[in-house]
This record gives sequence, structure tokens and C-alpha cells, in this order.
Amino acid sequence: VMQPATALGQQPPAAQPRDEPSSTIVIDSPPPPQAGVPEFQTPSTGVILDRPGRVLISGTPVRAHFRSPTDGVSFQLRMGGSYSSISGVSFGMGYGGYGGYGGYGFGYGVAPYYGEVITKAYQPICETPCDATLLSGRHRMALSLEGGRPVDVAQPIDLSADAIVEGVYVDKRRMRKAGWATFVAGSIAGLAMMFASVSYHNDPFVNGNQIRNPGVFYTGVGIFVGSIITGAVLASQNDEAHVNVYPVE
Repeated sequence: VMQPATALGQQPPAAQPRDEPSSTIVIDSPPPPQAGVPEFQTPSTGVILDRPGRVLISGTPVRAHFRSPTDGVSFQLRMGGSYSSISGVSFGMGYGGYGGYGGYGFGYGVAPYYGEVITKAYQPICETPCDATLLSGRHRMALSLEGGRPVDVAQPIDLSADAIVEGVYVDKRRMRKAGWATFVAGSIAGLAMMFASVSYHNDPFVNGNQIRNPGVFYTGVGIFVGSIITGAVLASQNDEAHVNVYPVE
């Protein structure tokens, strides 16, 4: 006879509880200093992360105050990611005949290819100004502005004690907009100057030259090429993120 609790998938009160996976994070305070052992050698209880397979992440809790001179800046902790690449060589060939002339044609081509797929995972910390507790050690951080795309900090951040963490987000949106404006406006202006300096009434095979104003024409060429290069450089600028750590006085 099956008991009602068993039929509903419940365990009887006397049964041992099942050890099911959990996603709970437990942060323990470091133990008090032991007699005869220097404080810096006192072992830390660290953080125990329970999931399928128990993982022990060692470290002591560190309180940090996050700030930024720019409003809307959020700190994020880089948790990991993945990287994959694909490469190879493609080869193709073809054959064809020419009807009525008895001829034929044969062609082939070889082209290498390469691609990368990079993914990154981030854990939001908080939006400045704010306070948070992290584990001591070296961390990879990123900054985001107004909920936008996270921008990685180039160097890892070392946290060993309570500290003030200041993030500086360099926003280059205006520079990118100026680059696109330079690209479009300069290209149009350069083409207009080149077309305006050409005489369409002269036959190049008779007179040998259709350019009626060489100075304007080559100035237009310079503006066209220069605007493309300058605009491409400005439009490709990426935002930057910098972090400074100051000890708590």
C-alpha cells in the first residue's frame, strides 16, 4: 500500500532529507586569530557555493565603496566566457565549353577562411555611488554607462582590504558621430568638387583632357580621400573604462 505522502512525491518525516543541488551562496566571516599563528596566516572559511559538485572559493569578505565622476555608471564583475575559432581552406573549380568554336575553359580558386566567436559573462555589482561586499583577491571588472554594453577594464583589480573603487568611463559617442558626419559630408563635398571641375562637352579622345579646372579637381580628390580616412578613424573609436583603487583611511 502506497502512503499518500509517497504518492505525492513527498518524503515521510522520519526519512533522511535528500542532498539536492542548491544555488545558495553562503558567505562566512573569517575565524578569529589563533594563538601563536600570525593574523595573515589565519585560514579563511571563504565562500561555499553549493551546486552539482561543491566548489570552494577561498577569500575573505571585503567591503568596497564604488563611485564615479560620471552619473549612470555601473560596475560589473566579469564571471567568465568562452572562445571558439574556425579555420580552413575552401577550394573550387569549374569547367565549361564554348559551343560552335570547339574551345573549352577550366578554372579553379583557393581561399582561406578564419573566424572567432568570443562570449563574455558579467555579474552586475551596483550603480554608483553604492557599497558592496566582494571576496578578496584579483577581479576582472567592467563598466557600463546608462545600462549599455559593458566595457572591460584593461587590468585586473586587486582587493585585499576595505577600499574605495573609482571607475572612470570615457564616452566616445560624440567622436563616433563626428566621424560619420565627416565621412558623409566630406565624401559628398569632394565628389561635388570633382564633378564640377570636369567639362562634359570635351571629347577625351580628341582633346585629351576633360578637366577644366585641375586645382578644384585635385582639391576635391584630397577632400574625398581625407574625409574617408578621418571619418573611419573617428567612427571606429571605442569607449574606455578605467578603475582606480584607494585604501579606506
